[in-house]
Amino acid sequence: MESSNKYIQIAGGFIAVIFGVLQGIDWLFKRFEIDSFYFNIILVILLVAFLISISIYFLRRKKAKSENKKLEKKSKIKLIFGIILTGIVLLIFVYFFRKINNNQALVNEIIPELIETYDEGKIAESFNKAKELLKEYPNNDIIKNYFEKSSKYVPLKIDKDGVEISVKYSGDSIYTSLGKSPIDSFIAPNMWGWLSHKLKLKYNDLEFELDGKNGYDYLMPETTIEVPENHKVFLGSKVNMFLQGINFEETQIESFSLAKNEVSNKEYQEFVDAGGYENPAYWDFPFEVGNKIYDFNSSIKLFTDKYGQLGPANWSYGKFPAGLENLPVTGISWFEARAYARYSNLSLPNLYQWLFASGIPDDWFTVNQSVTNESNYNSTQLREVSNNAGSYNELNNIGGNVKEWALNPNGDEKEKYSIMGGAYNEASYTFNNYYSLSPFDRSIGNGFRLSKNLSNKQSELDNEIIPDFKRNFDELEDVSDEVFEVYKSQFDYGNKPLNSITTNIEDFNEGYTAQKFELETTYQSDEKLTGYIVFSNKFKDKYSPVIIFPNASSIGTNNDSEFPNLGFKHLLDEGYAIIQPMYFNTYNREKILKTFWASESEDYKDAIIKIGQDYKRTLDYIESRNDFDFSKMSYFGYSWGSTTSNYLLAIDDRIKAAVICVGGLMLQKSKKEVEAHYYVRRIKTPILHIIGKEDGIFGYEENYKPWKKLIGTPKDKLKLIELDNVGHGLPFDTIIKHHSNWIKAHTTN
Repeated sequence: MESSNKYIQIAGGFIAVIFGVLQGIDWLFKRFEIDSFYFNIILVILLVAFLISISIYFLRRKKAKSENKKLEKKSKIKLIFGIILTGIVLLIFVYFFRKINNNQALVNEIIPELIETYDEGKIAESFNKAKELLKEYPNNDIIKNYFEKSSKYVPLKIDKDGVEISVKYSGDSIYTSLGKSPIDSFIAPNMWGWLSHKLKLKYNDLEFELDGKNGYDYLMPETTIEVPENHKVFLGSKVNMFLQGINFEETQIESFSLAKNEVSNKEYQEFVDAGGYENPAYWDFPFEVGNKIYDFNSSIKLFTDKYGQLGPANWSYGKFPAGLENLPVTGISWFEARAYARYSNLSLPNLYQWLFASGIPDDWFTVNQSVTNESNYNSTQLREVSNNAGSYNELNNIGGNVKEWALNPNGDEKEKYSIMGGAYNEASYTFNNYYSLSPFDRSIGNGFRLSKNLSNKQSELDNEIIPDFKRNFDELEDVSDEVFEVYKSQFDYGNKPLNSITTNIEDFNEGYTAQKFELETTYQSDEKLTGYIVFSNKFKDKYSPVIIFPNASSIGTNNDSEFPNLGFKHLLDEGYAIIQPMYFNTYNREKILKTFWASESEDYKDAIIKIGQDYKRTLDYIESRNDFDFSKMSYFGYSWGSTTSNYLLAIDDRIKAAVICVGGLMLQKSKKEVEAHYYVRRIKTPILHIIGKEDGIFGYEENYKPWKKLIGTPKDKLKLIELDNVGHGLPFDTIIKHHSNWIKAHTTN
């Protein structure tokens, strides 16, 4: 009895002493970061001392046992209790052994690794590391500090309670539940929205997986409104929209759905067969366009097919061509699209819905590349409406295939209506730009898809008028020559050395030489001004250099992998050298502009000035080479390359001749110092300008004619080719036919 009590006293005493000692050791470690090796020695000594004490006790106990074979029941219980205490002591040793060594790893490995991760800019990784470490070390100030540095609060507002909310952080494979709304915010990596996380919302039978943003404010759809079959649902939200120089500022969009497919020939046939063209209830007439009111009876006669029957412009006798049932209906006016929508108890999307669904307001570059690379652009034929190549937000053919009518009028006179996305026979960059046509326009390439409002009130945006870009250049006064010289001086840069490096590119096309050049920029930049040169090997005389400015597709790509190439082979084979600089804001260079459209922003002004300096710098480089006949220098620009010539040809007179295609004056305003019409007036360069009268980007009336009127080039050195029934995409054989003849005529001494 006394023996067992003594054992309990020994074990209990050891627990008290050891626990106190070990707590002190742990404090010393944290305070002075002493190497765990020394504490491990102390632990081992204490453990050995304890085991020796217990061993001595049991040896004595065994001797006593031999003298007294029979133990009382109480003594046995106390002995068992003592053994349990012994186990506790051993567990304490194990706990502190692991804790001290983990602390050592924390100081020597884990925290330094966390700090290094953060310092290397790996914010998402740092966030995830710190988040997990805090589960094990919730009171560690260093970990808490780096968690705070690598995280941010993301505001979250949802108009309905009970919405299940989950988040998936960058680098995670699964979603983590945040609970149900209302939740006013959550923590995410301190990075730009879409890089930091994804959000998932579940509401009744609807589930939404959303790209990360820096803040959320959503309106959920009404559960009492049925979602049409094969529609994609979009949450209502506040968004900032910028399109083709228009700043829509913050716009509230109600929840809505949009058809995943464009309306097909087969679907539209049902409307025609059901007497859709004969039923005035489906049509908007009487309707005012401009200052004229159109009634149903006279207007419906305008909507006939090739043989005078009511129906789309490219049908025959009220029927679509055989075998094309799954292609989108095209040759459709705004009125016809509206009538079909009413027949279907649905609507056309307003412009804001279409933009929101296409992703354009969020990130133009990401959307442009992810959509247009696989979309039906620069093609000769349509795709089926269910083709998902280039889809976005589950919306098939949202880019290309057919342009899609939207509800909103353009300009106060409402003579044109919005049509978006670009068509199969247009360039891919048309996806990012705003267009409008007469509501009576039935061009091949005009189509539509349907939408439905999922709120209990009509969207105020349905009737929103899109601002008219039109400018009357005749009413814009010129600046004096003295003032213009000040504007022009923005492009000057003094006598900075070229520091040029030119290298031949191996394994290029046989019979041709390709080179890459590298120059110092004339402005503060971490980049070099690079470019490519291609010429034929069969000429021994000096080459006539042609400097190129690209179209707007150069903004939407982040590499220069398409160069060098034989894109101007018709000139190469005549002894010309093609020079393609990588101008600021193009290809692999830094980007500050999302689109080529002029704007009143400082970014646009800055980009134009840097582009102009890169251009002049390239001329300096070409002038420094002995294998080029600089007196025969010419310029070529298509689309954006054409409109940019409005500046470039005015700031430097070393170009002897220019060929530009599908250009004009942009209607958007810019800073006065880079207003293009001031520059155009002072161009003297001989110019050949080829345009299509049906151009949907730079309109014949709106953009080209003002340019034609203001261009400073003498009439005898100006040749204008205006092609009927041709749009922005010119026949290349026309360009070839006139290009070399023009520059030869104006670069010969």
